Amino acid sequence: MKIFLAGGGTSGHIHPAVAIADELKKQDPQTEVLFCGTEKGLEAQIVPSMGYPFEVIRASQLPMKPSLKTIRAVREFLKGRKMCRALIRQHKPDVVVGTGGFVCSPLIAAAHKEKVPILLHEQNAFPGRSNRLMSRYAKTVCTSFKGMEHYFNKKAKIVFTGNPIRSVFSTVDRASCRQQIGLKDDDILILAMGGSLGARTVNESIVELAKKCTDEHVKIILSVGKQRYKEVSEEAKNWPKSIEVFEYISNPEVYLAAADLFIGRAGAITCAEVQAVGLPSILIPYPYAAQDHQTYNAKTFVDGNAGLLVPDSEAVEKLPSMALELIYDKEKLENYRRNARSLAIYDAATRICEEVKALAR
Repeated sequence: MKIFLAGGGTSGHIHPAVAIADELKKQDPQTEVLFCGTEKGLEAQIVPSMGYPFEVIRASQLPMKPSLKTIRAVREFLKGRKMCRALIRQHKPDVVVGTGGFVCSPLIAAAHKEKVPILLHEQNAFPGRSNRLMSRYAKTVCTSFKGMEHYFNKKAKIVFTGNPIRSVFSTVDRASCRQQIGLKDDDILILAMGGSLGARTVNESIVELAKKCTDEHVKIILSVGKQRYKEVSEEAKNWPKSIEVFEYISNPEVYLAAADLFIGRAGAITCAEVQAVGLPSILIPYPYAAQDHQTYNAKTFVDGNAGLLVPDSEAVEKLPSMALELIYDKEKLENYRRNARSLAIYDAATRICEEVKALAR
């Protein structure tokens, strides 16, 4: 098979595309994969580092409200579509796969023009604009949450597959992970992550939590992201000593499996990883995410009795007491752990690849 993939703007769109590519290559090493994306997008860094060929195309985010930027975005889309049509004619892919973000739109539109089957994957509980609009051209739309059929074009086949994540999240052992990072049996680990760019609200909430927690067995690890590490590490000199600040966690599966409680944003891939290891959580949805999709993601945990949700505007005030109450409620923690794991889809990449192969036949 020859497969074109596009997904960009944020790591939440890119990593699922890479996971799909990895599974396709795993099932058949002869599968040819080509990624398309913008020159300045995060995908231009991540995809080549994963060993996949990458073609630069033109694309620009469409503003929420009409403005002069809308004209530029439309021009970029038309130029990008033309570039993608040329690439499709050159390489003749069997299927084109889009995982969301404005980067996908030119490729999906080009595939439609060239009559190449299209599969879309949506990571969030509330789909993004690109996938909603481009579903009119798709043969298949794979979703990560149930009950999303009404968001997409009625002609598309809607398949619930879950979010593809690295297989290591389904195989990590909690006891060995705790031993690996030096935790004792009676230690309680709270893992807080602000996302790839960091999150001020998460940081401030953790500081307030540490001030109110006097239990020496409670350990707090805060991953702030590379962009904000220098700034936060300076601030952390005045923080309670129970907080250990990390710039970046390269093996998140170990820390997630070892933790007793996760605190952080509700990005789709983060949610899938938390579910996979069965970790109780308090989620603080990023309030400026497109169409507030992180709140929709977080609500699936609440509805599944697998975690708690606190709005960004209330987190600094309310999160400390919520966390302190939860970490000592062993029965509730165990229920959340079990229910979080029940929400996980461990073979999402395999399910998606089966749909890709069905379109290629």
